[in-house]
Amino acid sequence: MIETVFLFLSLFYGGLILFFYIGIRRERARKPSSNHWQPFVSVLVPARNEAAHIIPTLQSLAGQTYPASRLEVIVIDDHSSDCTGETVRGFIAAHGLAHFQLLSHRVDGIQPSYKKTAIAYALQSARGEIIMTTDADCRVQPDWVASMVSCYDAETGIVAGLAAFDPEHEKTLFHKLQTLEFAGLVFAGVGAIGNHYPLICNGSNLSYRKAAYDEVGGFAGHDHVPSGDDDLFMQNVYHYTRWKVRYNLDYRAVIFTRPVDSPGAFLNQRARWASKGTHYPGFKTLFILLLIYFFYVSLLSLPVLALTGRFSGTVLLTGFLLKLIPEFLVLGEAVKVLQRRELLRWFVMAEIFHVPYIVLAGLRGFFKLYRWKLKT
Repeated sequence: MIETVFLFLSLFYGGLILFFYIGIRRERARKPSSNHWQPFVSVLVPARNEAAHIIPTLQSLAGQTYPASRLEVIVIDDHSSDCTGETVRGFIAAHGLAHFQLLSHRVDGIQPSYKKTAIAYALQSARGEIIMTTDADCRVQPDWVASMVSCYDAETGIVAGLAAFDPEHEKTLFHKLQTLEFAGLVFAGVGAIGNHYPLICNGSNLSYRKAAYDEVGGFAGHDHVPSGDDDLFMQNVYHYTRWKVRYNLDYRAVIFTRPVDSPGAFLNQRARWASKGTHYPGFKTLFILLLIYFFYVSLLSLPVLALTGRFSGTVLLTGFLLKLIPEFLVLGEAVKVLQRRELLRWFVMAEIFHVPYIVLAGLRGFFKLYRWKLKT
C-alpha cells in the first residue's frame, strides 16, 4: 500500500515538473511584442533598513534607457531605524534626479506593517499606468523598464520578470547552490504561467497595470499576510479579472539580488515564502502543494524503511528518478536563459539538500516559525 501511494506521488510530481518544462518552452517560443508603446511608468522601491545596500539599486534605476519624462521612481522609506531615508535623499539631490522621489511610510504601530502596506501607500500617489516593483537590495539592468513595458498588449494585466542571484556576490559554494535552487523555483513559475496556470512570481521584478490593481481591490483579502504582494496578488488578478498574465524571459530584464550567507537565514527566507501557500485562492492549488509536500516527506523518510528491507529499493529509486530527470530539464532551460550553464555542475549536490530543506521550510512556514523585518 505504501509503495503504491509513493509511486502515485512520484508520478504526480514528475508529471507536474514536466508540465512546468512544457510551459517554459511555450513561454520561450512566444513571439516578442512589436509595440512602441511608452506609457507612464511608476517604479516602486520599498526599503526598510537598507542604507547599506540601496545605493547600487538607485544607481541602476538612474541609468534606465526608458525616457525619464515617462518615468517616476518612488522609494518608500518603510519604518527604517537606520539612515535609509537620508541616504536616498542625498543620492537624489547629488544627481539631480527630478523623476525620483522619497516617501516616508509610518503607521500607528497597532498593526504590523508589511512590504505590501508600503506599496499600497505609494500607489495612492503613483501616476503610472504601469506599476513596477523591485527591492532595495537589487540591481536592475539599463533596459529593464523598456523591456518589461514592451511585453504588454491590450489584454495583458501583469508581466512578471526574472530574478537571479548576482554572480558578483557568489563567494561560496553555498551561494552557488542557492543560485541554482532559486533558478529552479523561478522557472517553475515561468512554466506555470506558460501553461496558463499562474502560480508564483517574485515582487523584486514585477509589473502590472494600475487598472488591474484597482480592479482586484489591491491586496485586499490577503493584506494580513506578511508576504504576497507578488504571487497572491497575481493569482487574484488571474482568477477574478479578465487580464492575462505573462512572463518576460528577455535577459535584459533580469534583475539581480543577493544570496543569503547562512543556512539559518536561508531557511527563514524560504519559510516566509512557504507561508503564503495556505492563502492561495482555490482548493486545487492548495491540494497540489500538499501532494508536493507529502512527496518530499516520503523521500526523506522512506530511505530508512528501504535500508531495513521494509520498502522496495527499486520503487524508491524510481521515485528519485521521477524527481531528478524532470528537474534537470527545467534547470537546463533556466541556466540557458540566465546565461549560467556552469551551474549545472552542482546539480547533484543541490539535490541532496533539496529534500530536507523543503520539508523543514514548509513546516516552519505553515506554523509561521520565521522572522520578519520588524518595525521599530
